[in-house]
Amino acid sequence: MTEDAPTEEPTREASTTTTPTGSGSRGVFDPTIVSVLRAVSRRFAADPMLVVPFVVAGVVVGLAETIRRRDPLPSTRPESLAESLQIQVAIVPSGTPTATRHVDALVDLQAPYLVGAVALEAVAGLAVVVAGWATLARALREGGERSAGSFGRYLGLGVLLVVAPTLLDGPDIDVDALLPGLLLLVVSAIVVVRVFLVPGFLLRGEDVPTALRRSIRTGAGNGWSILGLAVVIGTASWGLAKVTGPLGGGLSTALVGPVHAVTIAVLVDSLADDPTDDADG
Repeated sequence: MTEDAPTEEPTREASTTTTPTGSGSRGVFDPTIVSVLRAVSRRFAADPMLVVPFVVAGVVVGLAETIRRRDPLPSTRPESLAESLQIQVAIVPSGTPTATRHVDALVDLQAPYLVGAVALEAVAGLAVVVAGWATLARALREGGERSAGSFGRYLGLGVLLVVAPTLLDGPDIDVDALLPGLLLLVVSAIVVVRVFLVPGFLLRGEDVPTALRRSIRTGAGNGWSILGLAVVIGTASWGLAKVTGPLGGGLSTALVGPVHAVTIAVLVDSLADDPTDDADG
């Protein structure tokens, strides 16, 4: 009986040091850019249907950009596509447009032309929002919330961060001085890291303040990885739009949009705190 104790201890010790690789807990998953993109590729391999919503959206965006170029209303090519290199980031999964129409082009139009122009912008924007919402809902491990409430919240975020800046032609900020430029860069990076996961938490059924709070908490401990992923995804979208010319808006939406959405899903599944942790905060 005295010989049993030494033989049982190593067995018990070995069992406690074995950790399941697919648990998704904060202590197991190391969210480097490479590890996250590998996890994203595995989700696409397991569920190829994840690409479908953004492929459909890419076709809609491509057709909308073709119409913008051919109809008599003015459209413009984003100035960022004229740069030799442009670092871009996006919060809501989408592509990089190559032909945009600003709201001033709709002023003083006759009713039939106004209705047609507004409908075109609405359909293109809605296609991207629906694609992001559907892809995130499918990609989240526990299943996203497919409800009118989650769609409404996601739609509001998409209009605020994707549709409105394009239509309103927000001015580019050029900073020549080194110190203000570095300060702006740091502030922008902090904001991106803190809000990058908001779309994923919205699809988990959170309201906007809770989704923002949980995104800030999650991003605080994984800032460099999240920033790196945001830069890689945004710059890849810009580069694809630049090199493919008139097809760039549709292709960047179809190819980069789903990667962006599934990346958010992987990060939310792997890094998010338990929702009950937020009850006291």
